[in-house]
Amino acid sequence: MRPVLQLCVALLTTAGCASAGGPVAEAVGTRGDSRSITPADLAGATQMSLLDFVVAERPNWLRGPDARPLPVSVYVNDSRIGGAQALRDITLSQVASARFYDVAAAQARYNARVNGPVIAVTMK
Repeated sequence: MRPVLQLCVALLTTAGCASAGGPVAEAVGTRGDSRSITPADLAGATQMSLLDFVVAERPNWLRGPDARPLPVSVYVNDSRIGGAQALRDITLSQVASARFYDVAAAQARYNARVNGPVIAVTMK
């Protein structure tokens, strides 16, 4: 029975570290939520376009687990403006925030016919 108690203590300690911002929580990344881009994320960025920033800082937004490109749609202020290449025309100084929606979340938010993930950009 003692090994079970030790396992429970170990699990509770790990859970406590994760909720307190310990090593487990930090594994997500130092910039915070990997599904969003905030002004804090953009502060000090050297990239000029949002596409360059996403490629450098959020590459999983554009590529699937098998490294193939995803059919991403880009929405700016809730209007669809094109695919991932549309991010090239958006400078970082114009961006208030951006958020990545996987297929299910994109279909729920924008349209049941959306066939890929969505990058939603809110402009300043």
